[in-house]
Amino acid sequence: MKKKVLIFLLFILVLFLSIFKVYSYKTDVKKNYKVTVNLKVGTNLNNIFKQIGIGDSIFFKVFLKYEKNSGKNIKAGFYELDGEYSYKNILQMMEEGRVKYTILTIPEGYSIKEIGKLLQERKIGSEEGLKKSLGKIKDFPYFTPNGNFEGYLYPETYYLSVDTNEDEIVKAMLGQFLKKFPSEKYLNKKIFYEKLIMASIIEREAQLKEEKALMSSVFNNRLKKDMKLGSDATVNYIYDYTKRRMYYKDLKIDSPYNTYMYKGLPPAPISNPDYDSVIAAINPAVTDYLFFVVTSNGKHTFTKTYKEHLEVQKKSK
Repeated sequence: MKKKVLIFLLFILVLFLSIFKVYSYKTDVKKNYKVTVNLKVGTNLNNIFKQIGIGDSIFFKVFLKYEKNSGKNIKAGFYELDGEYSYKNILQMMEEGRVKYTILTIPEGYSIKEIGKLLQERKIGSEEGLKKSLGKIKDFPYFTPNGNFEGYLYPETYYLSVDTNEDEIVKAMLGQFLKKFPSEKYLNKKIFYEKLIMASIIEREAQLKEEKALMSSVFNNRLKKDMKLGSDATVNYIYDYTKRRMYYKDLKIDSPYNTYMYKGLPPAPISNPDYDSVIAAINPAVTDYLFFVVTSNGKHTFTKTYKEHLEVQKKSK
């Protein structure tokens, strides 16, 4: 009797070791794959694994459940499998989030129209699609008068899925803005919006980071003295930034964005500024400057009087 029990136990052990050996082989063996899958948040993992061609394998199912926590550590993204992979390789790739990206860089100071043009050039969207996506946003915590999100599309380099669309791009840009400027930190949304408008002007006027706070002081000093801002950038915004140089005839256009014609800030941002421009708008330098003129290599000369301003202009010509 004892001998039979021993034989049975030995059989079970051999069987277990055999199954384990086959299981280890199946999870380690590499097969050739050439497939792309887009794993979005909320997507059924089983469907994704079936697209890859591994979803029906009992060995994969056991491996996924008992060794990979049923896929709970898998990250969303666009995955490309082109070559030889084992089950372990595939799941490790997905857990590490080694997705195939498209890289999109939004330059500082671009307007929504310019961003739309950039998306069209990259063949990943359009201005119309961008505005439609922005129109879907209902819970944004800052001011967006008449659904205008100009100023909030944060300039940054984004890594997006290769089949990205305007919805994903908008979500990324607005999300990055809120990371830089958490709404709970800026409680007075009206004042913040005014600073954002100022920042958008500074972004288009300043070429050097170290001059942004000085430029902010100029515009703030002008507002305090009830002077017109007189910014070429605000006028060029009316022309969709198509003017390489502003002439006096260009300054005669009647628009609330024409800060040569109307006092105060324009009604909305004229670009999408970076962090430094917004901080400069919030914390301007303390100066008596009222004027500035570009002199060389993007550098500006700041002056206190119009007479000084004219003298600098003559020298810089």
